[in-house]
Amino acid sequence: MTKRTTSFRILALAALAPLAACGDLLDVESPGRIADSDLGDASAVPGLVVGMRYDLSQAVETTLESFTLAAGELWHGGSYDWADIPRGIISIDDVGGEWNSPHQARWVAEQGVLRIQELIPQEEFNRSGLVAEAYMSAGFANRILGEIFCESVIDGGPLIQRTEHFSRAETAFTNAITVAQAANRSDIVTASYIGRAAAKAWQGDWAGATADAQQVPDDFVWYAPVDIEMRNEIAYETFDRYEYTVWGTEFENHVGDPRAPWDTVFNADGSIANGANGSTPHYQQQKYTSNDDDIALAKGTEALLLRAEAALRSNDIGGAYTLMNQARAVYGMDALTPAADINGAWDDLQFERGATLWIEGRRLWDLHRWYTAGSGAAEYHPFMEGRQSCYPISEREYNTNPNLTPP
Repeated sequence: MTKRTTSFRILALAALAPLAACGDLLDVESPGRIADSDLGDASAVPGLVVGMRYDLSQAVETTLESFTLAAGELWHGGSYDWADIPRGIISIDDVGGEWNSPHQARWVAEQGVLRIQELIPQEEFNRSGLVAEAYMSAGFANRILGEIFCESVIDGGPLIQRTEHFSRAETAFTNAITVAQAANRSDIVTASYIGRAAAKAWQGDWAGATADAQQVPDDFVWYAPVDIEMRNEIAYETFDRYEYTVWGTEFENHVGDPRAPWDTVFNADGSIANGANGSTPHYQQQKYTSNDDDIALAKGTEALLLRAEAALRSNDIGGAYTLMNQARAVYGMDALTPAADINGAWDDLQFERGATLWIEGRRLWDLHRWYTAGSGAAEYHPFMEGRQSCYPISEREYNTNPNLTPP
């Protein structure tokens, strides 16, 4: 049985945007098609932003299974054909929705901002909560692309480095913060500070990242909403089908961690249940238990761990543990005892970040950057030995983009 995510690029914003009347603006609903002529006045703006929200949630959900397996957060114990992705070998023909869906989310948000600017007066644009969310959606979509792909393109253009997405994300989050402050949308301001902190850190600006992360309450969470129609596939595939298991991962050895909860599934006779492949023990993740469970995009605990990592990069072990323990306190966990040296401190930081952001699509990037620091660096992480730590451009993009030459 094959499990491959597929999507396709839509070339008109009108085809992606739902009518403003389709549901509450705090929900996510499947977009419907409307004529471009119906997007010609301000009444279309709420629908455009709902469309952006939907596409961003779709990008997060569509990519989550693949990224989770590639990062070793769950193991494939099922019957689907994931090729060699669980073993860290990713070819261009393995990449479909992982490429298309976040690019669609990026394009819809970036182009949607330009369309909204044509529809409402500039003064209103500069203080609109909807505009702030549109900018924020563009920021998160670019963050996904930068964290996952080795290289990229923008709208069928020439090859670019992944860092271009971090630059675009930083600009989008900056705009989101400015507009959200004028709109008195403190939730968007806070989520965008977390997003911008990461974008700055990934460009090497750890001082700027720390300053942004300091603006965030410890217990803040911003989610990508998921509905039953979209479906949280991790929940479905671990509760309904037994496809993915915690068995064989580093998190198997941390029973009872509230950030990475899992439980053993037993048969009626008391034996451990196997996954859909009939042989792999099914250690069931308990983070997502319902098909409409939302997926976190930005968290205050993430901000604390960014600050902790910045401290370690300045050899401030004590300061790093203060921040790590502040994050653990959010989950009611006991404080860690500081390691005796910088290497031990990095080991703790890497696990703390992995547990805090477990199965949220963020681990592969962390492993990539720590691994590429080199085996002589304190932050070096060996998990990626013999594995690919980023995704290639998709085969379809190579076949349709005249600026690219297939490998």
